[in-house]
Amino acid sequence: MRVLQATPAQLAAIDSVLEGKPTKPDANGQVLIRIRTAATMLDAHRATVWRMVKGGRLKVVEILPGSFRVRLADVLALAQEKEAA
Repeated sequence: MRVLQATPAQLAAIDSVLEGKPTKPDANGQVLIRIRTAATMLDAHRATVWRMVKGGRLKVVEILPGSFRVRLADVLALAQEKEAA
């Protein structure tokens, strides 16, 4: 119901997230990215990202049935950990 009441700017932001395009983070840094994009950023395979989800290192958000995203901030934090190691 809230989507039906969204402004055109909000609808455009929703569309860009669903298409996997990067957007500017909101005040909380809540930008969602695809699992494939997270794997690319972490230089890992998608299966490895799913293992990170199952292991509790990443939290997944189901935006539609069968369509999952992870928070960009969480992926960037993991990438920094990987560089520091």
